[in-house]
Amino acid sequence: MHGRAGAILASCAAAAALCLVWVSAAAANYKAGDRVAAPFGTQYLDSVIIRVDPSSPFPYRVHPLGYLDTMDSSFSAVMLHAPGSVHTQPIGGIANDPWLMKVSGRKAFHPTTLYPGAYECWSFNEAVMILNFSIIDAHHYRDHAGAVAAYDFNAQSRAVVFHGGTLNGQQASYEQPSNPPNANNPPTVTLKASGDACQLHF
Repeated sequence: MHGRAGAILASCAAAAALCLVWVSAAAANYKAGDRVAAPFGTQYLDSVIIRVDPSSPFPYRVHPLGYLDTMDSSFSAVMLHAPGSVHTQPIGGIANDPWLMKVSGRKAFHPTTLYPGAYECWSFNEAVMILNFSIIDAHHYRDHAGAVAAYDFNAQSRAVVFHGGTLNGQQASYEQPSNPPNANNPPTVTLKASGDACQLHF
């Protein structure tokens, strides 16, 4: 067949092929725990399906690996792709993301001492230099003025108490998501009285 009729049939064949692709994608049967590439903005992120709700038009609740759970989003099957089938951005920098640890077979890191180095303190977005300190070893710190004093750390509760120096009497909590630490999610000492956060400087 030639001319316009042939063109119409060719278009129909192309449309049918396209429909088959969409039907095939829509028929994907993902389950919780499956790795997928999910669209976030104009890019795809390496993600995991954390929940399935068959009654929803967007049944697949997805968590992008290495990111905050506030980014969790719901998608239909046609919006998701198999791992490796599209280009994805690098996994996010939150090393203690529980979903990332689960798919990588890692357990949460539990520090037994504060990580040594200089810590810079912030109140909201304002630097509080008078609170800056350096961890020297498992029992001693140096305050912003250079004086060496002591601290206690309870590894079970992650509680810190400073003795002497600028931070004398201050109680705090300590978080260290990974060992070695990384700049995307650094070790943090949070002062309980003020809520000011002091992070390891890289």
